[in-house]
Amino acid sequence: MTDLSTYLVLGAVLLPPILRQAQRLAVNARTSRNASATQHPVPGFLSYARLTPFASPFSSAVTLVAFLFLFISFHNLVPARYGFDIFIPASVLHRLRFSTHANANFAPLHIELFRGGYKPDLFLAYKAPVTIPTTTLRNLINTTPDLLPIGFLSQSSLLELQALVSRLSSYEARRMYLLLGSRPLVDCTFCKSANDFALYAVPFLLWAYAWRILGIGLLTTHPDDSVAVAIRQAASLIRLPLRSSPQPAASDAGGRSFQADRSGWRTSSLVVLTSMLVIELLVIFEFGQVTAEPSRLNHWHTNLHILRQIVAAALALVIYLFPAPGVPNTFQQSLIHLDSAQTNLQNLMHVSQLVDVTRTVVLQDDQLLDVTRRWKNSHQTSAVDIGPEKADEIIQTAMSHGGEAATNAMSQARAGVQRVTRFWWRNAELVNQQLDQQQARATSSSDDPQPP
Repeated sequence: MTDLSTYLVLGAVLLPPILRQAQRLAVNARTSRNASATQHPVPGFLSYARLTPFASPFSSAVTLVAFLFLFISFHNLVPARYGFDIFIPASVLHRLRFSTHANANFAPLHIELFRGGYKPDLFLAYKAPVTIPTTTLRNLINTTPDLLPIGFLSQSSLLELQALVSRLSSYEARRMYLLLGSRPLVDCTFCKSANDFALYAVPFLLWAYAWRILGIGLLTTHPDDSVAVAIRQAASLIRLPLRSSPQPAASDAGGRSFQADRSGWRTSSLVVLTSMLVIELLVIFEFGQVTAEPSRLNHWHTNLHILRQIVAAALALVIYLFPAPGVPNTFQQSLIHLDSAQTNLQNLMHVSQLVDVTRTVVLQDDQLLDVTRRWKNSHQTSAVDIGPEKADEIIQTAMSHGGEAATNAMSQARAGVQRVTRFWWRNAELVNQQLDQQQARATSSSDDPQPP
């Protein structure tokens, strides 16, 4: 093995740029979907959009995956000595097997379904030092079997325990046990060296991370990906009854605008799981040092098992509770832009009609026409009278007030435009009423009977 100081120097040189690049990738993955200004905001933490985990087949599948992640992680954190087991007697198995094949006999079936999955090593379970003699360890196991981390003491577990204790007679075997657990020592009968035991344990470690990576991949699937489409198609074929929304159609349409898109977490989650896998492999092949001193750091396999469950549960919880808002596709964005353009055109048409009505009113009213001419003349005069001194005074005033003068001027201009607009509309309404009255009088006069 290479000296630890060499790895520390390499880590000090290589880790900072790697971490900066990983942070940049994670930030880009989280903010790339927030670039569009037309997307809908993320709903609140306890909003109705988040509390509908079974609103669609795809959301139901994602909820089920998240629940399985949390259940397996918490199950593996509960010690194995807690819970209960399910037994099927040997006579029942014998009768079932004998009905199809003669002369068949089996031991009782033992299922640890409702028992914890956390199985610490024997030294940690009995709080014994690593250098404890084998005979003393056997005596502890015989006197206090309730502390065993293997669950129920069946015949097979007793044989496995005896084989494990017999293997723990050397320091190298105990080091492999604290690094890799009991499976390589008990199952691998052809392993002779430490490298053989490590290579035997690597496929099980890869499988432990492979199914978690697949689960995170399904949990971070985009709602428009092929996997999500396949789930919806399968649900439509089997016609799953889904819970309908109790809210009215308007709120339901607003809820459908939020798409629970968790694909932004995929890169960061993959980086975290891959880093965990690399750390465990480095511990197995390089950094896994076991000392004779009683220290928690000696129990590498148990510590990494706990850390793996906590990281997996935290990833599933964060990904499920904090999805990113869905970005509309190109067609949806085109429709949104068309709706915005239509709204702007309608506003321009209203403004154009307002200008025509205003011009008509002003031209028909001599008083308004005179006011308009006087305002135009005064405006032109004031524009000519503004010189360099006046301009400097205006600029200094705006700078001294921190922009408040400009804001006040804009608000006053806006209020003035609103007053003028209301005044124009009132005059337009008066003109329309006068025209209607004149037309009504002309119609009534034409309808009166002529005298004979």
